[in-house]
Amino acid sequence: MGLHLGGKGDVIKRMVFEHLQQVEAAVAAMAGGIMAYLAGKPWEEVEELAAETHRREGRADDVRREVELELVEGALLAGSRRSLLNMIDAADRLANAAEATMDCLVLQRIPMPELIHPLVREIVEVTVEQVADVKAAVEKLLEGEKGVVQRAEEVEHKEGRVDDLERRCMSRLFATDIPLAEKLLVRDFVERLVEISDRAEDLSDLIVTAMAVRRP
Repeated sequence: MGLHLGGKGDVIKRMVFEHLQQVEAAVAAMAGGIMAYLAGKPWEEVEELAAETHRREGRADDVRREVELELVEGALLAGSRRSLLNMIDAADRLANAAEATMDCLVLQRIPMPELIHPLVREIVEVTVEQVADVKAAVEKLLEGEKGVVQRAEEVEHKEGRVDDLERRCMSRLFATDIPLAEKLLVRDFVERLVEISDRAEDLSDLIVTAMAVRRP
C-alpha cells in the first residue's frame, strides 16, 4: 500500500518524480566529475560537470519548493503530507551533498593519490546505485507498487559497502608518504562523498517508516 494521495495525487506524484529526477541528475553529474578527475581529464571538464551539478541542485530546490507549497496549501491528509515532506527534504539533501562534494573537489583541487583511485571509483559507483534504488523506492511507494521495502533495504546494504570502502580508503591514504596537509584535504573530500550514502540511508529509513504507518 502506498501513501494516501487523495484528489491531487497525480499532480503531487508528477512533481515529486520531477524532484527525484533532478536529484538523481545532480548526483550523476557529480559522479561524472569525479570520474573525469580520476581519469586525468582537464580541470575545465571537471569544472563544467561541477557547474552541471549546481544547475541540477538548483532545479531540485525549485521543484522542492513547488511541492512544499502545494502540500502546505492543503494537498493530502496530514499524515501523508508529513511523511512526504520529510522524504522530499531528505531527497533534497542528496543533491546538496553532491554539490558540496564537487565544490570541495574543484575549489581545493584535491591532490588525490592514485593508490586510492580504485576505492573512490567504487564508492562513486555504489553511491549512484543507492540513489537509483532510493528513487525507485519512493516511486513505488507513491504508485502503491510492491517491492518498496526491498529497494529501501538494498540502500542500507550498499551503505554498509560504502562504509567499508571508506575505511579501506582512509587506511591506504594515511599509509602513504604524502604531506599530512594533503592527506587531510583528501580525507575531507572522501567524508563529503560518503555523506551522500548516509543521506540515502536516512531517506530509505523514512520510506520504510511510511510503509509501516500505512499498513493496515
